[in-house]
Amino acid sequence: MREPLCYVSQVYRPENVGVAIWVAEELERIGWDVTVLTGVPNYPTGVVAEGYRADHASREVIRGIEVRRTPLYPSHDTNPLGRMLNYTSWALSSTYYGLGDIRRAGLAVVHSSPVTANLAPMVARLLFGTPYVTMIMDLWPDSVFQSGFLTSGPLRRLADLLLSSFASWSYRLASHVTVLSPSMKQVLVDRGVPAEKISLVYNWVDESLFGALAEPDPSLRTELGLTDDDFVAMYAGAHGIAQGLGVLVEAAALLDASERIHLVTLGDGIDGDRLRALADELGVTDRVHFLGRRPMAAMPGLLATADLQVVCIADTPLFRVNMPSKIPSLLAGGHPLLVVAAGDPAEVVTAADAGFSASPNDPAEVAAALRRAKAAGADMLREMGERGRDLYEREMSAAIGGARLTEILHRAKRKSVS
Repeated sequence: MREPLCYVSQVYRPENVGVAIWVAEELERIGWDVTVLTGVPNYPTGVVAEGYRADHASREVIRGIEVRRTPLYPSHDTNPLGRMLNYTSWALSSTYYGLGDIRRAGLAVVHSSPVTANLAPMVARLLFGTPYVTMIMDLWPDSVFQSGFLTSGPLRRLADLLLSSFASWSYRLASHVTVLSPSMKQVLVDRGVPAEKISLVYNWVDESLFGALAEPDPSLRTELGLTDDDFVAMYAGAHGIAQGLGVLVEAAALLDASERIHLVTLGDGIDGDRLRALADELGVTDRVHFLGRRPMAAMPGLLATADLQVVCIADTPLFRVNMPSKIPSLLAGGHPLLVVAAGDPAEVVTAADAGFSASPNDPAEVAAALRRAKAAGADMLREMGERGRDLYEREMSAAIGGARLTEILHRAKRKSVS
């Protein structure tokens, strides 16, 4: 018999939000009877998707899963007030409309980003004793302030106090807490969460797209006029402040053109124009190539064309204990990595000997790592990719994550009735 479970996430299909969708679908696949409690779709534009109303609660079935939608204030811009209204309006409406769904299921799991998504399960726990597990996707309030919101002043201090207190209560009331990186567990322990209440469950990826080795797409090298003798290090993803991609362009300037090491970027973002101007200023447009956005379906073949995949993250206390989704997706595809980051993102990869690392604050170190990667040769890079894929299948896959989460949920349910 399928056990009922309420999955609580402010975002869900048709919003393209990766693991927020995959968790629910994997739990349904492995035998849970999942009901999703979510908001009216408006991410990432802040514009309500066609066919929905921001002020209207509704039910629908998506891929065999019942989805309960509750109203919210649609917003996703840089206005702190709009973002605050977006989070709090859904926290309140999901509690008002969704409390019955949580109570009937008798068990809930929360995609905890934003942290306010925990409100309805917290109220259900207090009123009915319903157990819930919260999956921490990013640390709050750290991620709010790291994003540039409320950087100073009395409003910042008030927000820090309120969000810190709310986060602490959400951890205290939860039956169990999962984190997505090893060091994040220690941060929570330092904040008063018992170590035995915390488990590591990595985010997995869309395995239908990135879960198998892909054939290289030869059109990329042809488009750039490159041959198989040219070494291609590829960065695919957002070009934002948080990624700190300037260090990659500066590293390219320390490489001689005769070394035939090329940096190719796919994607774009708010820092894209500055990065292009920097490449032009440093005179490296012959070996730094900005190719813009490409269709998601084409990405596996484009990634397979490169010799090395680059992950780049700015050095902040928050990012040192986070695990960007890019890492498991590249490991799943069997790609050797250069992780230009500090903390867990680099350490998890290098501990498995699945790639190289370099400081995000030192262009010379990045340049040296690129030289080492080229000198390693195709066979060694392929072996690194295989070790990375083994790491993904052993620790990060949907099957592993779903099984770990299922055991945590069963334990939470048993504890609540004992």
